[in-house]
Amino acid sequence: MTRHAMRRAFRAGLSTALAALTLCAAACDRGGGPTPTAESSAQMLYQRNCAACHGPRGEGRQLGTLAVPSLREGRAVNDPDERILTQIRDGGNGMPPFKFSLDDEQIETLFRYVRTELQGRPAPRP
Repeated sequence: MTRHAMRRAFRAGLSTALAALTLCAAACDRGGGPTPTAESSAQMLYQRNCAACHGPRGEGRQLGTLAVPSLREGRAVNDPDERILTQIRDGGNGMPPFKFSLDDEQIETLFRYVRTELQGRPAPRP
């Protein structure tokens, strides 16, 4: 094979690889997909940040020596809104603070999800 033929084969292979990479990147683009609803976003936040300890439906559970409380009954239902928001932000009593990993809007979204979806209460006022 001559040098000229080798260069042509290399360029053709490179062009094919770049075209394949472009097609793969376009196939992975999720920008055109459906936009998540506020409810599904709140549920995703809960599942990612709370469900491991509080359970998928907020039922609470025992994790080693730590008794993680239910979000569906007891203190979580009776505590004032500000106390629940502070608990989510600052943590304490075995719960990690989420103010370092979630912004204020996400914390508020989690709070509303707990109040409405897990506790069946009317949506709190902003």
